[in-house]
Amino acid sequence: MFVDVWAAVRWWEEWQLRILVMLSLAVQWILLLAAPLRRYTIPQWCRKCIWLAYVGSDALAIYALATLFNRHAKASSGGNVKQADVLEILWAPVLLIHLGGQRELTAYNIEDNELWLRHAVTLVSQVAVALYAFYKSWPNSTDPRLLASAILLFVVGVFSFSEKPWAFRRARINRLAAVSALIRGTKKPPNKLTCCCNELDEDQEYKLFEFIRSIFSCRCCCRLWMWSKRRKQEEEEEGRRRRRSDDNNSNNIKMLFSLKNKVHMILSDMSLFAAASDLKRSADREHDKDELYKEILERPIGAEYHTIGWLSSAYRLIYTRSKVVWTPAYLAYHLLLVPAMHGAALTLFVLSHKRGRYNPTDIKTTYVLLCLTAAMDTLGMFVVGAVHLVMLWFSVPSLCEWVAQYNLIDAVLRRRKKPNRWLIKCASWFSCNEEYFLCEQGRGDNMLYNKVAGYLIIDLVINNPEKGLDVSTYRNLDISSSSNWALDKLLQDHLTAPLFGKGTQVRETLLESFDKSVLLWHLATDLCFCLKTPPAPFNHREFRTEAISNYMAHLLKFRPDMLMTGTRQHLFTEATEHIQKILDNITGTLPASRYYNQALAGAILDRECPQYPLIHEACQLARELLKIEQETLYELLYRVWLGMLFYSAAMCRGYLHAKSLGEGGEFLSFVWLLLSITGTRTLADKLQMCDQTLTYADKEDLLRAPPRMGKEHDWISLNE
Repeated sequence: MFVDVWAAVRWWEEWQLRILVMLSLAVQWILLLAAPLRRYTIPQWCRKCIWLAYVGSDALAIYALATLFNRHAKASSGGNVKQADVLEILWAPVLLIHLGGQRELTAYNIEDNELWLRHAVTLVSQVAVALYAFYKSWPNSTDPRLLASAILLFVVGVFSFSEKPWAFRRARINRLAAVSALIRGTKKPPNKLTCCCNELDEDQEYKLFEFIRSIFSCRCCCRLWMWSKRRKQEEEEEGRRRRRSDDNNSNNIKMLFSLKNKVHMILSDMSLFAAASDLKRSADREHDKDELYKEILERPIGAEYHTIGWLSSAYRLIYTRSKVVWTPAYLAYHLLLVPAMHGAALTLFVLSHKRGRYNPTDIKTTYVLLCLTAAMDTLGMFVVGAVHLVMLWFSVPSLCEWVAQYNLIDAVLRRRKKPNRWLIKCASWFSCNEEYFLCEQGRGDNMLYNKVAGYLIIDLVINNPEKGLDVSTYRNLDISSSSNWALDKLLQDHLTAPLFGKGTQVRETLLESFDKSVLLWHLATDLCFCLKTPPAPFNHREFRTEAISNYMAHLLKFRPDMLMTGTRQHLFTEATEHIQKILDNITGTLPASRYYNQALAGAILDRECPQYPLIHEACQLARELLKIEQETLYELLYRVWLGMLFYSAAMCRGYLHAKSLGEGGEFLSFVWLLLSITGTRTLADKLQMCDQTLTYADKEDLLRAPPRMGKEHDWISLNE
């Protein structure tokens, strides 16, 4: 028994370093293939696995370097460095390359970017450990070709590892807000030297794609070139429409206020109205003031149809190395030097004298490490592109292109099943919520997203062209005021009829706290849909109403900070427990789903439950709503949920939207950016600017941009 144990210990001491470096290589390839999936709608448990690989990759590489250092430090101190173990030192620069990570997964959370200094310290310490181990353990009698191969790998490893803290530093949220200082003129434009480390602008990207097309006449490059050419033509048409200013300084400011910079400012919780006001006061001439003001606040034609593209661009900026990859210095280094140095290092290793001098297992391990690391470092961009093509082929929804669905009554019915109940309890012990096991409706295709998003654009941009929208007025039921943008006068008159006088549940629940109002209307909407089923065929309006109701319940349950600042998540937990107790008292077999089950809804509605105030108020609201005729009822429900959705999106911080992009994104971010670019005053605008600074009449003139009616038919065609 003791002999077997000591034999296992000796085997582990011999194979420990080989196993660690091969595991590090395997994890890097897993990250290379899995990192692009974060931009798509994937289950939460899959994201947790990517996170474990992301955290474990650095730990494996650092542990392998420490093992290498300890092993060869003991050998060098005793003066008995074995010639057969020299190849292990060649693995040190390869581990530095692994510590550099993947370009598609630089930061997992937005807070990681603020820790760039910690990663810089890690860079210095690990490079020092690798160089010290190499210096102390490398024998003088080794083949010079092997030494040259090690030096080339060290150069690649140090530069690859240096990219990580550089990318973290450039992706900080403060760097997004720095565009404001550049616009106001308080920050100097970059000089020629720093331009090499700055991201390419759109014209430079166009020239780069054109250069690639002239060298490689492949189909993919042609598509990129055609896309860039079409994009440039659209920008030229946009430029012809705008009036040109004679002042060069004004022209520079207009160039800085591109759509990309505006999105960066919005994501960093900055107000476009405040920036426009500052520029208006700092302009020299009255003519320039009006032009600059309009330039900043003007909504480009068709901008609402590019919202998802801007969110994807923001994701690449914050969570990948987009700010580093598209710099002249990086492109010159990675497209020219890295493949050459990897090829030279591998060639020198092949030509070196190895037979009879080194351990055969170490030789095979080194071949695998050098070949697969070189392929990962040089062909990684093509592998990532192939992953994106596969996801596109299977029509997997991209970032923010899905509408999560969660229903309170369905959740209670699901928990009544014993396997589900125990599974959820066990998951809660590991801080995993129910979202990890749910496959929400719409996750498999884009049908739900297309129907909801398409008609939201129609309702906001085409049917409601008023700019400077105050989305909080959806609760205003005062018939003497016409400021309610969500409910038209007919619906307001209907709700103020003798049947619905002052003090009714409809009015009171709209004036309740927002989180409680969402919960009450979610339950009431479910009861109304079950007891007053919409006639077939199912109207798009009813479809959108139920989808928005379930999505707002999802936010209340899983994203309370995005729903509204100060949201009380325990309200949803209490309502779930109360519904559970009510269903426990119902005799008979309960259905597996509440979907249009009149018996289940009737049993909940008929029970008087004043001991459960949330459920009691929701039932009272449902009883009042059921008194309304069917067509008016569904129109009222849709308009109320539309108002709640827009109000929640407008009052959510841009930082939270940027943070959610790293977790798969939320449909609320799409709505928020849609509201921002169409002139609605968001939370940052309300906090920075008073109401008298910019009246709605002024904004109507400044934000005048006629909508493109042709796009309406495009969205409707998606929904057919």
